[in-house]
Amino acid sequence: MDKATYYKALFLFGGIWNIGGAIPAWLGAILVPDLAFAHAGMSAPAVLFPYHAMYSFIVTFGIGYIIVSRDITKNHGIVVLGIMGKTLFFIACAAAFVRNEANLMVLLTGIVDILFACLFLEFLISAKRVAPHPQ
Repeated sequence: MDKATYYKALFLFGGIWNIGGAIPAWLGAILVPDLAFAHAGMSAPAVLFPYHAMYSFIVTFGIGYIIVSRDITKNHGIVVLGIMGKTLFFIACAAAFVRNEANLMVLLTGIVDILFACLFLEFLISAKRVAPHPQ
């Protein structure tokens, strides 16, 4: 597999990861919040708006990664924001796990995201090396 095909697949899978994880969690938070939060080792909060907002952002970024996958020479700003968001999400997941506010599933989700952040960073470094320089 050449690098371009690999990166396209990386961003497509990254988009599927975001959308495929966020939509079921979002629906769970809407339809059966007690069960959905118990699955993550948490109690359902009294106010769910922050979770609805978070899931909407996760889906939006998933769509962004799919856009990047269609043409990896464009939309690198989405990738930069994705690296930042995935890194911050990992920190939040790790902190919640360490404070016993969330279970191992939450930590593992954060670990997958930080791995994506590292792969996205490697993409940006690689893309910068091979990009044509303006004359």
